[in-house]
Amino acid sequence: MEDKRYITEEEVRSLFPVRPAECHKGNFGYVALIGGSLEYSGAIRLAAMANSAMRSGAGVASVAAPRGIVPVIASAILEATILPLSDRDGELVFREEEFAPICRRYDCIAFGMGIGNSAETAKAVRYLLENYGGPLIVDADGLNAMSTLDHEIIRNSDAKLILTPHVKEFSRLSGLSVGEIKAQPERYALELAKELRAVVLLKGSTTVVADGLRTFLTDRGCPGMATAGSGDVLSGILAAVCANTEDLTLAAAAGAYINGAAGELAQSRRSDVTMTAADTAAAVAETIESIIQR
Repeated sequence: MEDKRYITEEEVRSLFPVRPAECHKGNFGYVALIGGSLEYSGAIRLAAMANSAMRSGAGVASVAAPRGIVPVIASAILEATILPLSDRDGELVFREEEFAPICRRYDCIAFGMGIGNSAETAKAVRYLLENYGGPLIVDADGLNAMSTLDHEIIRNSDAKLILTPHVKEFSRLSGLSVGEIKAQPERYALELAKELRAVVLLKGSTTVVADGLRTFLTDRGCPGMATAGSGDVLSGILAAVCANTEDLTLAAAAGAYINGAAGELAQSRRSDVTMTAADTAAAVAETIESIIQR
């Protein structure tokens, strides 16, 4: 029988144990956040993603972005390091020699946010699927590139996949219509998770997180989160939480819960019209603090 229920705050809290006095940044995960392009340079969005990863407990967060947009984003990204990637006119050009060290060094990778739809993006996502063995969060343009691949390539990946589609991206991945997905989101998230051997996080007013056996739900969130960059914030949170636990299904559900709760807090301080993704990112630390209550 399928295990389906709403994630609890106690379960989210369990992913943030008290840290020992004798610890260092390497104990809490090196995460790489690969995204951005000239069209979607969005310094504030990439900064929000990096900030969210750091505020969610990552020991080290690195933003890997096309070299041409590095001057645009550098001043907005403080604690995170920057990994310049080869590009052409601000668009990613895949180079194996640049992605191989990322695969070796980082405990969790989030890929695809604003990186653009191109053949180079498809090369990059395929390389990660075939050469990375850790938690791999795929979002946005990464999902669009993945939808062009044979499902067998995805199923055979050694990566521990966490896919974070909204309903249109889910439609491209699954071949189902938007109407079908909206009518039965829990059913189809579970089926796609089984098909791709992945954790599927289907975004919505009630977010569905399924791995083929378990399904977690969360209805945290608000209308003010319907703004560019909200997915980047979620990816940053997910990267940190997934780097620090082996239960990636619970981690994905916890990340969605934190993101939604932070959005609610941000909206309470702004409004559903005026808040931005940066407001959600700024509320992540306080949200986690209220959950762990130390």
